[in-house]
Amino acid sequence: MNRAFPELKGIRRLPFNPQEQEIDLAGSAVSIIIPNYNGESLLDRNLPKVIEAADAYESGCEIIVVDDASRDDSVPLISKYAPRAQLIRHDINRGFAEAIHTGVRHAANEIVILLNSDVRPANDFVAPLTAHFQNPTTFSVSPLICDPDGNPQTVSWNLGMIRRGSIKFRPWVLEEARKHLEKEQTLKTLFASGGSVALRKNMFLQLGGFLPLYKPFYYEDVDLCTRAWLQGWQTLFEPRSEVIHDHAGAIRLHFDARRVRTIRQRNRFFYLWLYLSKTGILRSHIPGITYRVVLRTLQLDMTYMTALMRAILHLKEVSAFRAQMKSSPKPWRPLEEILAEIAEAA
Repeated sequence: MNRAFPELKGIRRLPFNPQEQEIDLAGSAVSIIIPNYNGESLLDRNLPKVIEAADAYESGCEIIVVDDASRDDSVPLISKYAPRAQLIRHDINRGFAEAIHTGVRHAANEIVILLNSDVRPANDFVAPLTAHFQNPTTFSVSPLICDPDGNPQTVSWNLGMIRRGSIKFRPWVLEEARKHLEKEQTLKTLFASGGSVALRKNMFLQLGGFLPLYKPFYYEDVDLCTRAWLQGWQTLFEPRSEVIHDHAGAIRLHFDARRVRTIRQRNRFFYLWLYLSKTGILRSHIPGITYRVVLRTLQLDMTYMTALMRAILHLKEVSAFRAQMKSSPKPWRPLEEILAEIAEAA
């Protein structure tokens, strides 16, 4: 059995065979996948824009909307756009990751674009993304993500560093990215946001999709792209492709803000425990945890401690995933080395 990737439920993992990768997919047809849960108002505003962008892409583009057992009128709304937008329904709510897995399984094309229901793409956003798939080592590409006022969001280009045993992302400005493009340099990034990303279907399936460890949400996209980096597959930033993210999706609408913060911090622990070097965990991460526990307690903020306790409950599971990934035929590289490689290119 190939032990490069964990065995996951809900998606059929493909055997690892790099010879099966297509050499040049630039300009190929694409499949856009939109997960939806009670997003009627968001789809009403954004789905027509997705269809316009899909129609503007000359090589062909299918649109798949996976409805995750919505209780509003999402399904009748999506059905209005048939057959241009295909509807796939879950009978019960399974969450973001499983909605994406369903969409990927049904995608007819090798290049897949994931878009959240609260994302509105520019009319010409597809072609700049697909151009990068001429390189067989490209796993995923992030567009420029802007807020409703048109301001670039830092999550578009993730240049990470380890500080006090945790991961921080350095700020950047759009002009910096454009200067790299003028020099014909690719913009490497640690990860592409799962809410707006183009990726290779075959690689996604070889990786096994999103790890269930991170359910119900957050950090599954960071983890996915990190596993791709471990295989020598890169994630890039393409600022000539643009989307607007309203940040009004299912998480904000249906989950308490404190619970969201706790889950995000818990999943950050999972991620660091999976990918930091042993030295980094012992010399930096554990002392950093001690510092933050004291600081947050003094600030009467118990979210960090709650997240830590909940993460520790899954420590055995995290350790098993880490051991399995380190058994890959590819040489193991800790997160610090991956970040250094990305920073060197920037």
